[in-house]
Amino acid sequence: MPVVKSNKVENGALFADMTRQPNFTNLMVDTADMSIKKKGDSVRGQSGKGAPIVRVTNLAKEAGDEVEMDVFHILNKTPTMGDKPLDGRGETLTSSSMDLKILQGRHMVNPGGKMAQQRTKHELKAIARNELAGKGGYYSRLCDETTLYHLAGARGTREATHLIVPGQAHPEFGEILVNGLQAPTYDRHFYGGDATSLNDIDSSDVFTLDTVENMRLLIDEQDSMVMQPIRFKGDMLADEDPMYVLYLTPRQFKDFKATTSAKQWQEMYAAAKNRTASISKNPIFAGDCYFWEGILIKKMNSNWVEFAAGTPVNVCQNVNEATETTVAPGVNVHRGVLLGAQALGWAFGNVGSQGGDDMGYVGITEEEKDHGNAYEISCRWMDGKKKIRFADKNGRKNDHGVMVVDTAVSQ
Repeated sequence: MPVVKSNKVENGALFADMTRQPNFTNLMVDTADMSIKKKGDSVRGQSGKGAPIVRVTNLAKEAGDEVEMDVFHILNKTPTMGDKPLDGRGETLTSSSMDLKILQGRHMVNPGGKMAQQRTKHELKAIARNELAGKGGYYSRLCDETTLYHLAGARGTREATHLIVPGQAHPEFGEILVNGLQAPTYDRHFYGGDATSLNDIDSSDVFTLDTVENMRLLIDEQDSMVMQPIRFKGDMLADEDPMYVLYLTPRQFKDFKATTSAKQWQEMYAAAKNRTASISKNPIFAGDCYFWEGILIKKMNSNWVEFAAGTPVNVCQNVNEATETTVAPGVNVHRGVLLGAQALGWAFGNVGSQGGDDMGYVGITEEEKDHGNAYEISCRWMDGKKKIRFADKNGRKNDHGVMVVDTAVSQ
């Protein structure tokens, strides 16, 4: 019988380390409570409701493979003034809900046998473990990819050797994403230049400063399911200077820089530095970033969503049910992602026990092979992500905390 080794303390530290890594996903999570319940029960254990990603860990302790998330609609009926009776003038508390599923995922690496180790001065087992679960390792990159694709509502056509998630035509694509991708709702889909639809974009509709200002205007003028700004813990200007964060593809960022004056660029850089002072050491401000009209603008560094010209792309129609249809852009299109609060739900389950130890949310194990001559090292996790989407009082569905912007890009 093969010998399997697992360490409870190590696995607990592994999850803690993974959640602290400064990757795209973790930058979008905060630490506080939010009203989310396991189906049929009331439970606790979620990250902050003011961040773009809400992490739910209830299912790690209780049975079930599904979480229910609720939103309660704001009260908006007229008040009762003077001595008019309240009877018949009350308002019913209404809500909308969504379900989020989780699924186990695993990946294994074989660092080789004793002779493979003999031929090199490197510690192959340590390298294998780091490649699986270390900073910038397999799980971290997979996590960032699935986060982006859910937020963007599409995988896109980009291919690169470092990408893990295959194209949407792959037979295992749905399992890897766990919850199905949802195209951006009509009211949360924005375009560059004067384009009004994906198939209306031409080569001149690139990303500019006007695009930022028009997106902010769209947010300000929303009359239903208003996109809430990000409220990180300790942000002293959360009320006075509400903030959103916009991630652009490298080519969108290049076009943005090319169409913006040096003076404006310096103003945006200085504004980002000033806004940083209100959130002590928050890593979201690390690296190259700019601030304009309450929107923090950053560049995606290793992964983004793009669509080749002529590729069918799912979009939502202008109907309450957010019914999807397919259109094809006439030019290459890149998709930026603007985030507010509560854009994505991310739920964890318990991956079970191995070798007598509880592996927690994420676990790593070693298994002896070939009479102890070799080892296989595997990483196991159980989670699921889904874009948060609710219907308003009139039944119109909208993505809650995310908007996308599709533009042409210069070549």
